[in-house]
Amino acid sequence: MNEHEIDRMLGIQTGGMQDWGVRSIHDNRYEATPYEALDALLERYPVKKTDGIVDYGCGKGRAAFYLNHRTGASVTGIEMDGSLYLESLENRDAYMIKKKNKLKGSVSFVNCRAEDYRVKPLDSFFYYFNPFSVNLFAKTVDRILQSAEERPRSVSVALYYPTLDYLGHMEHHTPFVHALDLPTPGLSEKNPNERFSVWRLDCST
Repeated sequence: MNEHEIDRMLGIQTGGMQDWGVRSIHDNRYEATPYEALDALLERYPVKKTDGIVDYGCGKGRAAFYLNHRTGASVTGIEMDGSLYLESLENRDAYMIKKKNKLKGSVSFVNCRAEDYRVKPLDSFFYYFNPFSVNLFAKTVDRILQSAEERPRSVSVALYYPTLDYLGHMEHHTPFVHALDLPTPGLSEKNPNERFSVWRLDCST
């Protein structure tokens, strides 16, 4: 199925792009993750239904809804733009109708700056599609590390279309260990940046 067909199956509308222009040097444009990329990620790096997923810069919620649909895990989408946040809520209402009584886990959205989100003790899988500058990225990772120290557990960070700044920060400024580099079949052949870089930290022992 193409992205429009999958959107229709889930009862949502997540296509298109939104550029912020000169509004902020720290916030990147909205663009939804391709569904085939999410499929490839879940095939190689399974997410459990017991994981708490956080999608930073979730936009209209595509990754949040699809990850919940595929895994049954609870997902929290973080979006600072008011109009995109409202669209994510509209999509959630439609998604709930489509799911009826078959919804597993939960899907919720928070309208705040990513660096202000207080990581919950059950959050364990953190998803990024280049939503903002490396400075803000570093602040969110610090929040994750603080939470993992307060409540020891295994946590993963998945970066789609990873930038050198993001990768450099993870490698040189965090205790995360690189777990997986995953090109997206059908997309990475034309653009090698169409890939995932997944990092893991085990604080459970």
